[in-house]
This record gives sequence, structure tokens and C-alpha cells, in this order.
Amino acid sequence: MKRSLALTSLLLSVGLITTSAQSAEDVAADCVTGLNEIGMISVNGIAGSVQDVEKVIALKADEHGASYYRIVKMQENQLAEGWRVQAIIYA
Repeated sequence: MKRSLALTSLLLSVGLITTSAQSAEDVAADCVTGLNEIGMISVNGIAGSVQDVEKVIALKADEHGASYYRIVKMQENQLAEGWRVQAIIYA
């Protein structure tokens, strides 16, 4: 028991395990084989940079219980402020 607690503490301190939930990760098209597609999400009017858009998509994917997402369309709307994005989500 004492050894198990010490090992867990060591792994936590070096970041090999975590106690918090991880957000969904972007995945390349050639890496989706074997993943379970669970849906598609669309978001419009996201202000900010491409990185801001990716953060919003990751949060939306998390809300839907996804572990991974793949952005299939990202378009900056010049007339209306913000980005228009579609992503496939995977379990």
C-alpha cells in the first residue's frame, strides 16, 4: 500500500498520470481508422485566432463526450465577425 501511494505520487509529480479530465484532441484524417465517429459539431461566429477556434471546438467536443475531433471546414467570415467551423467528433 505504501509503495503504491509513493508510485502514484511520483507519477503525478512527473505528469505521467493526471487526476483531471483531459480535453478532446485534434486528430489527423489519416489517424481516424478505428475511431468511433459519434457526430458532427458546427460553430459560427467564433472571434479570435485559429488557436482560439481550436479551443472552442475542443470544448464543444468535450461537451459531447468526444475524445477526439477533426476539423473538416474552417472559414473566416469577412462580412460577419468570426469563424465558421465544422468538425467530426470521435469517441
